Amino acid sequence: MWGAPRYAAGAMSQPEPRPDLLAEPQPARAREAAPAPSPNALSRLVRSLRGLPPAEAWWGTGCAGKAGWFRAESAPTTDVTARFRELYTQVRQSQPVLPDEAPRHLYLLVKGLLGNEMFGYLEDNRVRLERRGLRTHEVPVDTEAALEANIEVVRRAVEDAAFFQRSVVLVGHSKGAVESMAALTLYPELRETVRAVVAIQAPYGGSPIADDLISSPELRRVLDIAFPLLFYGVSRSVEDLSYARRMEFVRRHPYLAQVPTVAVASSRSSRRSMLWPLARYMRERYGLPSDGLVAQVDAEVPGSRLVRLEDLDHAEAALTGLPGFANHSPGNLTEALVALALES
Repeated sequence: MWGAPRYAAGAMSQPEPRPDLLAEPQPARAREAAPAPSPNALSRLVRSLRGLPPAEAWWGTGCAGKAGWFRAESAPTTDVTARFRELYTQVRQSQPVLPDEAPRHLYLLVKGLLGNEMFGYLEDNRVRLERRGLRTHEVPVDTEAALEANIEVVRRAVEDAAFFQRSVVLVGHSKGAVESMAALTLYPELRETVRAVVAIQAPYGGSPIADDLISSPELRRVLDIAFPLLFYGVSRSVEDLSYARRMEFVRRHPYLAQVPTVAVASSRSSRRSMLWPLARYMRERYGLPSDGLVAQVDAEVPGSRLVRLEDLDHAEAALTGLPGFANHSPGNLTEALVALALES
């Protein structure tokens, strides 16, 4: 039988020692860990933003009272939210909404801060317009550069269109919309070429997040180090969106909306939003509804036809979201906004 002991001369025979059992046990060789992938610039920025201290634990008043500072000294807006919702419903039902003149224009898309770091940014917006037979062109702004540098890029793009006798519709998101409007302000001759402007979630008055990043010594040190090393840019691109910089620029060069302008000012307070921590931060610290990066009131471009939405965060307008998490399609949104802009 297997395993039965062997006996010799009434004594149990001892098994011969095995060298491999007598040797001291060796510690298991540690498996070399694969190098962790280095997070890209965008993910590192999001991580730093999510690290903002809780509002109740933050000392000081911050930028309280600055949101919407320009309203008292600017032209009023015209609320066209109801008309937008009509167009948006028609777009979702695959009904045509664009006017006959739409194919005659060139649609210049201007990305916002860090747009070049985000895969698919403004892609759905562009594809939708092209599927409707419209010609588009992405303005080659450096999405990590300062405002003044990108204004010149927008100016050249409009001048190129004018050279080929093409009228233009500027479609800008976030900082890209600010740069588009600034170009029309500094170079009024461009208005002859621009048929309309669509300003989506533009921090026209500034941004509480940008302001807090600049004014907090701790966060400012992170920003000054992170931008040159991670984004190959400068912290000036964020500083340009602070309240102090926007006040200085707008008071010297106010946007008069002499070109038909549709602006989107939105907010979203939902845990399904990827920007929920930032939206909660602004609501708790300042009592401001926001899209997660821009306070809703700061996106109300003076003199514009204004669309106010309470279910759109700052990412959803330019990036395709996950089903069940995003409320709007960037393509549907852009088509409806362009149709709205060309009605005037």
